[in-house]
Amino acid sequence: MHSELPISLPAALPPDAELEPDWKIYESAIAHIEESYKNCTVIRNYKLEGKSGVERQVDVWLSAEIGDNHVVTVAVECRRYSDRPVSIKDIDAFSGFLDDVRANKGVMISNTGFTEGAKKRAENADIELRMLTLEEANEFDWEEFISDPCESGGGCFGTVSWDYQDGGSEAGWCHSCGTFHIRCGNCGEVGSYDENRLVKCSGCAMRWELQMEKDMTCGIKELPPEKEEEEDEGEEE
Repeated sequence: MHSELPISLPAALPPDAELEPDWKIYESAIAHIEESYKNCTVIRNYKLEGKSGVERQVDVWLSAEIGDNHVVTVAVECRRYSDRPVSIKDIDAFSGFLDDVRANKGVMISNTGFTEGAKKRAENADIELRMLTLEEANEFDWEEFISDPCESGGGCFGTVSWDYQDGGSEAGWCHSCGTFHIRCGNCGEVGSYDENRLVKCSGCAMRWELQMEKDMTCGIKELPPEKEEEEDEGEEE
């Protein structure tokens, strides 16, 4: 498991913010990411060519290798407006940018917040998008964006939040598609499962009993592996 990632972003724009590049606003967060995650590459003021053939630019570009050589790319952009929140048009533009540069995920930070339309548009975006005010960014768990990826097999690029634990096993849901996952405490396998009462690890013989409350999963319990059936003593030679 990754260690908790401390984030220290300013709660308000510095007086000379207009004279600084946007990535300066969260430079401390970038430094923490670089120090805590050796498998990450963080580039400030990043430029790359999109599918459109046009050169694009983003405040911060994060590339992280997780799991079995699975690379996740995250674009971080800060929108600074003096008198209006981020609008649905801003979200449309950023979503289009993420698609053009093939980014898996995006984070937009705003000093003035977001309109209700912008929030709803982001929720329905095909590409995962998080919206944060500067105050929210100060508490943002960046580990969530570079942790265990969704194993649903449906092309989802979400990550799994581990909500329940028993023994060495953990269980939770993909925050993007909602698929239920378990990390096996015996073999370490991370897999997606239907939320049946009894679940067996896809990598070993470990089993779990799902704790249910009002037909909803509220925990897991490790069970001993199933014993192999003994051969019948009366089997013909």
